[in-house]
Amino acid sequence: MFLDSSPPAYLLEIIFRTVLTLIIAFIVVRLLGKREVEQLTPFDFLFFIALGSVVGNSMLMPDVGLLWSTFVLGTALVVYRLQMFLSKKSEKYDNFTLGKPIKIIENGIINIDNLNHSNITKNDLMLMLRNKSIENLGELKLVYLERNGALSVYKLDKDKQYPGLSTFPLEMSIHPEYHRAGETVPRSAYYSCYETGETHEFKEGDAFPECHGNLWVEFFEP
Repeated sequence: MFLDSSPPAYLLEIIFRTVLTLIIAFIVVRLLGKREVEQLTPFDFLFFIALGSVVGNSMLMPDVGLLWSTFVLGTALVVYRLQMFLSKKSEKYDNFTLGKPIKIIENGIINIDNLNHSNITKNDLMLMLRNKSIENLGELKLVYLERNGALSVYKLDKDKQYPGLSTFPLEMSIHPEYHRAGETVPRSAYYSCYETGETHEFKEGDAFPECHGNLWVEFFEP
């Protein structure tokens, strides 16, 4: 059941193929150059997926020759290095194949168009900001979504920060209730558009103006 129809001697071949394949793969990875995980691009992940597939097949499948696996790994390495070379030589090619940073937030306001063109939702964005200890958008000068999916955050100086949309989920009990455009402001305070983070000070009795999504949330500090 565990060894199927393979002879016991095949275990020795697996050990040999595993050791040799890992040595070859290690050499290939070393030739790729040093790069932190946070700097990996989609092309890098695609290469490593292909690398894992070749390595796995080489270890377990006796009908896959190690010479051919080595040739595939070498070809993949050449393609990878060619990609890196072209990316360094041509900014247009680099942006076309790997994309470019997207400005998501500027001065505490979310760029909805850019966010919609990215691969993350507003909830994803807020989660990533919470992971960087950002409590509200009023702390932010610029936020870029890098092409590897990471966020680059530039904060305003402490004395220049202002009230902004909280990064806490609206469903949390500590979050104040939201108000729709056209409703009467219940009390004088700062309120933020729930979709964009645009923040204004409203007086009690005013009417909430229209904004993207037409929902307003009172500024609060947890």
